[in-house]
Amino acid sequence: MSSKRAIIRLTGDKFRQFIKATPRNYSFIVMLTALSPHRQCVVCRHAHEEFQLVATSWRFSNAVNNKLFFGMVDFDTGPDVFTSLGMNSAPVFMHFPEKGKPKKGDQMDIQRIGFQAETIARWIAERTDIQIRVFRPPRPIHC
Repeated sequence: MSSKRAIIRLTGDKFRQFIKATPRNYSFIVMLTALSPHRQCVVCRHAHEEFQLVATSWRFSNAVNNKLFFGMVDFDTGPDVFTSLGMNSAPVFMHFPEKGKPKKGDQMDIQRIGFQAETIARWIAERTDIQIRVFRPPRPIHC
């Protein structure tokens, strides 16, 4: 499997095809979110921006390989995924390892550690041994 996009948008069918199917020779970092404006999830938008930074940093790094992919499931396009995982809130970051099912540490504790891109990258390194250097675009200077 390979992807030209930094984040693969997953529907219920794609989630089952790429993440639930075994055997797999890759890990997946998935963000469960609710980005539709009518959901009014402000924290989801901020978390998505940080997740996008990590995924893009990985996609364009020299270390990129087919062992790690980033995906996103929006509640409005994949409610069955939320149900199958027993999730009823967003955002949630989960690691789906190459082998076996997710364990306790495979769900990032954003209540405790936050969701800054650098924090997400550290958590990914702990789960996968893959180091991602986050590249933040410079902020414009306002005079």
